[in-house]
Amino acid sequence: MSTLDEQLPSWIGFGLEERFRAEGMENQSFKRNDDDNYLLNRWRFSMQIKPTSWLRIVGQMQDARAWLQQPPLQPPNTNRFDLKLAYAEIGDPEHQWISVRVGRQLINYNNTIIANSEWRDQGRSYDAVVTNLHVDRFHLGIFAASAVSPLDEGISHHVEGNNIYGMYGAIDNIVPTSTLEPFVLWRVNPSVSVETTGKAGLGHESEQAYGMRWKGMALRNVDYSVEGIREGGSDGGNGIKAWGTTDGLAYRFSGFYWKPRIFSQYDYASGDKNAHDQIHGTFDTMYPTAHDRFGISDQFGWQNIKAVRAGVTVEPHRRWTVTGQWLDFWLASATDSLYNTSGGSIVRNATGSAGNHIGQEADAYTWYELNRHVNVGVGVAHIFPGQYLMLMEKGPNFTYPYFALNFKDAGTTH
Repeated sequence: MSTLDEQLPSWIGFGLEERFRAEGMENQSFKRNDDDNYLLNRWRFSMQIKPTSWLRIVGQMQDARAWLQQPPLQPPNTNRFDLKLAYAEIGDPEHQWISVRVGRQLINYNNTIIANSEWRDQGRSYDAVVTNLHVDRFHLGIFAASAVSPLDEGISHHVEGNNIYGMYGAIDNIVPTSTLEPFVLWRVNPSVSVETTGKAGLGHESEQAYGMRWKGMALRNVDYSVEGIREGGSDGGNGIKAWGTTDGLAYRFSGFYWKPRIFSQYDYASGDKNAHDQIHGTFDTMYPTAHDRFGISDQFGWQNIKAVRAGVTVEPHRRWTVTGQWLDFWLASATDSLYNTSGGSIVRNATGSAGNHIGQEADAYTWYELNRHVNVGVGVAHIFPGQYLMLMEKGPNFTYPYFALNFKDAGTTH
């Protein structure tokens, strides 16, 4: 694409992305002898028009396909001939104090709760209006958005009435080399499950989330992140009372050979303690980037969970990283479900008699950057079932290996 761009006017550019991944799942969904090994390929072609310094128009087509996978072939692995991006941006967010972006786009203020989740084959995009303000050390994003619901083929659309509104701020250097990020989100959904004294029903959701993240560097080699979120509002006639936190600390031995970085993380998201008290206590993970949040197996989501992670990353070469990590998972409430990364219930024990220890996971993975356009990665994850999975699903281990090859040429405009 860069060679083609050199032959074109400076105000137009083209980009190309190609991603190939081979992956497998042994005992998927924790069902014994339910194995699946398949290939994924994702191709994206983009065009950018920038006639002036304050106007940019972007379009991107996407074709994502699975090969040899067990049917049904559908999102997130299959998403053929879709419109991934189509937006206009007025103003330059890097150099001007205000910019407005309208149309189908990516939103990625905070990976934990609203982001684009690129590890999925089709990723996530939003039909949205976003205004970004930037004055000195102060940043503020104001947006109204609806996540696109991907089809297996053709141009996807968002679900009418399923919207998220928000303000996401950032203040740099309140403490040197740190950023404080306060935010408020409002999510509405015309049809969600609600608790009743009898069987479950449907109702309208109006959910507010208030949170703050503080991240930065200290003592040159320590990086940290502390985040807390409180959720309230209503699901039909039910009140919402939920909260979550994610806290990380890492240290890099920069003077050592291979520059080892040790890291640790704690995650908590509340669960529902009583299915009939008409109080919704399960934390809503909304729209996160899920990959490697709870291990590279991506089996669990940030709902009704307590998780501890520790690991080390080394750099044998400036283009090569190797990581090993260990995770331990527990249910926050033994009477609520175990949830996947999309918010779906994997398994539930309403009486709490199966305990709350889900299991442990061991991961090893590596990435190597061949050049500025191509990188390659390989990894493997293994989940050892705890008491909960042993009793509820007869305790099969889960194994997930992958190989990935990525190419990207974003093109250029001036």
